[in-house]
Amino acid sequence: MIILLVVIFVIVASCLPSRDKADTAASSPARASEPITREAPEVQRARLLAEAKSETGTHQSRLSAAEKLLSSFAVSDEAKQAEPIAKEMREAIRKASLGKQWQYWDQDDGMTSRMSRGATVTSSNTHEFDFPYAGAQRAKLVLRRHPRHGNDVMLEIERGQLQCTSYSGCDVLVRFGEGQPRRYKAMGPADNSSETLFIEGYADFVRRMQAVETVRIQANVYQQGAPLWEFDVSGFSPERLTK
Repeated sequence: MIILLVVIFVIVASCLPSRDKADTAASSPARASEPITREAPEVQRARLLAEAKSETGTHQSRLSAAEKLLSSFAVSDEAKQAEPIAKEMREAIRKASLGKQWQYWDQDDGMTSRMSRGATVTSSNTHEFDFPYAGAQRAKLVLRRHPRHGNDVMLEIERGQLQCTSYSGCDVLVRFGEGQPRRYKAMGPADNSSETLFIEGYADFVRRMQAVETVRIQANVYQQGAPLWEFDVSGFSPERLTK
């Protein structure tokens, strides 16, 4: 009987750690499923307002914090304070990106040893022509000041045939901002290539362009109708063409 009791005691003792481990494992999922403490609304509002007001933050980070306040806590005092900050940051971001769509370039004119300077902006919209010019394409508006050829406004397409010859010319419609369309005379290049045309009236064109943010140009393309190209011309720097 004594030996039997000892054996039973040993067996019971050896089972105790396993039960403890099982109890620990069983309790782990319960702890894992406990809810995570969330930031109190008043604390979140204060934090977002501090981020929106931070002078060391970027314009985008301050705008994001202000917009979060306006969307999630629209009726709060913090949102009222964030509203003018959001407006200020949007304007700052707009000004920072102003004119970056323009590409400025210069080339040495070997005949005069003077510089030819220009600026190019790509259309914000695309057109897709029929075969053999298939595929979405953009147009380019080019302003050029050349020491021998003078000042030019050029419309360029990637593929296709602009119906504007060097001997008979053509008309194009140009709309500056939300004004009425204006008709300009244009000529094709001397080499009779069909992807470029020259719009007459450089000074008038640039003067009107500087007063608006958008210019739309419509020109006839062989068997493709008269597609309209839209250009973001904001932030143009004319002084970069006269240095």
